[in-house]
Amino acid sequence: MNNFKNEPVRLPSWMDGSDPYEPQKDHEGFLTKSLLKIGSILALARDTTRTAESGASAVVKLIYTLLFIVLISVSKNMFFTYLCLAGFLVRCTVLPSGQLLRVFRGAVPAMLLSMLLLLPAVFLGQPRGMLTVSLKVFLSVGLLGLMAVTTPWNKMTEGLRFFRIPDIFIFTLDITIKYIVILGDVCVDMLTALKLRSVGKNQTKAKSLSGVLGVTFLKSQQMAADMNDAMMCRGFEGEYPRKARRLFRKQDLLYVLLMAAVTALFIYLEGAMQP
Repeated sequence: MNNFKNEPVRLPSWMDGSDPYEPQKDHEGFLTKSLLKIGSILALARDTTRTAESGASAVVKLIYTLLFIVLISVSKNMFFTYLCLAGFLVRCTVLPSGQLLRVFRGAVPAMLLSMLLLLPAVFLGQPRGMLTVSLKVFLSVGLLGLMAVTTPWNKMTEGLRFFRIPDIFIFTLDITIKYIVILGDVCVDMLTALKLRSVGKNQTKAKSLSGVLGVTFLKSQQMAADMNDAMMCRGFEGEYPRKARRLFRKQDLLYVLLMAAVTALFIYLEGAMQP
């Protein structure tokens, strides 16, 4: 025991030397953009699956959105369209910045695309037609975006029952939205792991996308089989039961009055144009 204590401890020669390694610089724009894109989609899905108890019910929002789109589409009086535009912009002023950006991110490109398609009408002496159609496209897409950012997905699918939509369709839509979030998390985890394990310059990073998609596809098959087994064990017969709750609330009265007033205004303005 004493002999071992007196002997000096020396490291092996291969541990004393340095092994310098400088990996080549690599561009990770592919992985970073993929992560940001998937993360933004997941944030949108998670935001729309939250339960909201304030404001109008999903049924009333679906009804007045469809009603406004139909009235704007068939209106021949531009004054009515301008009034709807003013009301839409006033409603957008109370939205948070994130939701406002999402609404205009969908409405503005749709308007610009319609203006581009109708640009020949300007040279043919019909500039008013391009303005009218583009403005109606902007309002229609904007109203749909406004409904999307203010109505959770679970409430929207629940409100479809009022329109006598089959339960199996509502169930499929609801499950699809939920599993998009779950499978998106799988993609984000795999891309993060790939980014952390990528050392040096990798010339085949783009090929890793096929591997990520393949693993996600296999994961989705496994989850679908597990859900099918769970549904069979619980005796699922195609019905999509939900807790009994009122589809309409007191807050919906204001929207019902607004729909009645807008419809009456539309009839009055359209009648005023008749000779």
